[in-house]
Formats: sequence, C-alpha cells, structure tokens
Amino acid sequence: MEAFISLGVDIRLTKALDAFGFVAPSEVQKRAIPVLAKGQDLIMQSETGTGKTFAYLLPIFSRILGSAARLSGLDWPSALIICPTQELAVQVARQAALLAQSASVPIKSLALLGGTHFSHQKEDLKAHPHIITGTPGRLADLVRMRFFDISCIEFLVLDEADRLFSKEYIEPVEYLLSKTPASCVRALASATIPEKTRKKAYPWMHNPVVVDLSGEGILTDAIEHWVFYAEHRKKIDLLKRIIAAVRPQRCLIFASDTYRVQRATERLQASGLKCHSILSRMEKQSRHSAIDQFRQGIIPFLVTTDLGARGLDISDISHVISLDLPEDSNAYVHRAGRTGRAGKKGISILVADGLELERASRAAVKYGFVFRTKWLESGQVIEPEVEEFFERVQTMEDERSRRLKS
Repeated sequence: MEAFISLGVDIRLTKALDAFGFVAPSEVQKRAIPVLAKGQDLIMQSETGTGKTFAYLLPIFSRILGSAARLSGLDWPSALIICPTQELAVQVARQAALLAQSASVPIKSLALLGGTHFSHQKEDLKAHPHIITGTPGRLADLVRMRFFDISCIEFLVLDEADRLFSKEYIEPVEYLLSKTPASCVRALASATIPEKTRKKAYPWMHNPVVVDLSGEGILTDAIEHWVFYAEHRKKIDLLKRIIAAVRPQRCLIFASDTYRVQRATERLQASGLKCHSILSRMEKQSRHSAIDQFRQGIIPFLVTTDLGARGLDISDISHVISLDLPEDSNAYVHRAGRTGRAGKKGISILVADGLELERASRAAVKYGFVFRTKWLESGQVIEPEVEEFFERVQTMEDERSRRLKS
C-alpha cells in the first residue's frame, strides 16, 4: 500500500484498498491522484474499468480526513459529484460509502436523485454529508431552493463529462459550476472527452492538467469485438440465435430506442430467458430493482438504451451485445466498456446492417481495435475470412434490394 501512500493517499484508506484487492494503483490513479491532491484542476480521460472513480474519491477522502472542520461536518459538503444518470450517481455514492466503511472513517455520502420527494431529501441533508452525488437537474434545483450550499466546496467532479456538456444537461451543469468557489478543484472524468467537450469546459477551469490514457489498450486487450450482419428487421431473431450459441453468463444488451428495448425484452422473455429492461421513463425503484437482480445474477440478461452504458459498474459481465451501432461512436466505446473490467476479459458483439458495417469500420480505426467478423452456421459461431464475410453480406444486401423493388 506504500504506492498509494506515496501518491498522497491518507494511510487510513489503505485498509480499504487492501480489502478491495488493490495491490497497486492503476495508471490513471498514478497520474490523477497527485494532481488532485495538489489542488489542481484535472481532465481525466481513461478507458472504462481502469479505476477513474477511485482516482478522484481517494484525494477527496484524504482532503476531508486532513481537515477537522470538514470531517466534523461543520463545513459541508466537501465534494459535489455530478453524474448524467441516476444509476451512476448511486454507484459513485455506493463506492464512497464502501470506502468509508472499509477504512473505518466517518465520511458520509448521499445520492440526490430526481423522483424523490424534496422533503425527504431535505431531511437526508440534515446529516451533513461530506460527499454529495446526483444528477444535474435535481442538484441544481436543490441548490436554487437553498437546501444546501456549494459556495465553499473543495471538489467538483463531472463524471462522464462528455455527456454532461451536451445540450441535454448543459444548463444545470453550468449553473452548478457558476455557484462553486474559484478555489474549488474541478475534475472532468470519462472514457471519451472529445475536443468539443474540453472547449466547453475550459472557461470553467484553471489551467487543468490533462491525463489522457485513452490508448491504454482495454478496448483491444481485454475486450474482443465481434460483428454479425443482419437486416434491421431480423436483428432480434439473430440475437436469440447468438444467445443460444454463445450462452453468455451475464449479458448486457443495448438498443438505441425504447421500442427496440421493449421488443427485444418481450421476445427474449417469450423464449423462456430470464430478462429485464431498464428505461429512463421507468420508476426509479423499478430500475434499481432490475439492476440489482442483474448484479446478483438472478437474471442473466438486461436490455437497455445508452443510459445503461453510463454508470453500470457490474462485475463479471461476460458479454455486451449491441443491436445497432450508435450514431456517436463514443457511445459504442461506453457500451463495450461494461465488459472486460478490472483486469477481466469480455466480448462485445455488434449486430449490424449494411450501413452500420461501414460506420463500424471507421469506429474501429478511430479507437484502434478490430471487429472480428462472425457468422452463425448450424447453431455454431464461425469466423469466416473478412473477404468471404463481406461477399456474403453483399449478396444478402443485393437480395434485399431486389425484394424492396419487386
């Protein structure tokens, strides 16, 4: 644990790190922890499963433990962590709580989510949590209503920052940024932080240190990427056949819209598979129940839109299957990153039509991985030569065109 201590991590936290099985810090932790410990702003881009959450939680904990006023709860909160989804906010708060429990330190965390009555959250805030996590809209509402004050916080973390600076969240995020003190340490974290996101963030930051480890090799070393061809209307049928052939231990399935998620879930359930779905419009408790059942292995299949790619930190996901290729190739990276985490191996499977195959090739080149072309024959997965695969795809695309014309 000396390696963590040398980075500026409080010695009391080493007990927890040992219990979590962290023998040594990951590369992103080696690079990021000293930056935040010195009070410098940080832009942290690192592939999924590399330890970004602890890269910012450890210096936050160390700073709180080093201040009697902060630790006693007189000056609270110490840190605000903004997340684009409820699932991620809950996950980060859970990690903070586990860290405090394992280290036997009295640091309290609280997740503030939409859908919970304001009066309940006002009551929860009376405990003076050191660390608050939450979604942008709800956090902004509570600050506007003066339920808590962020004018003296020491750390502001934007987790999955690329999404937080999108049109969907920019207004409440910038409001929260405007209410934090100039001395506050600001950190951006994500697997993908494109230049357009950085440009939006720079006016709110003070000479941020950039830790860019996007080429660590998780996408290439820990995850195999497979691609199958199917016409759009036949994708769910192929999905069922892939599952029968591969027999995933724990599988996360993505589709880009609500209808496809519902349709895929219904078809899988009708086939006798234990399967749930999570959608943004679902009640919070229903979503959390489905995720908990998936995490515990009660159900082996969970179907979702891209909201599930942000914040589902579940161990032992053996396979991720995408029923489409997202328009934003960054989203595919986040999907794939739900497997192959914490040193384990995983398989990300894309079911693509003809147009998606072209975009998939560009995405693979952009992020430095290779899609292995796959086919199903007699219930078995085979890997034809790339030329043979695309010849067969072209034949099937020609047949589809003839059908549409007739």
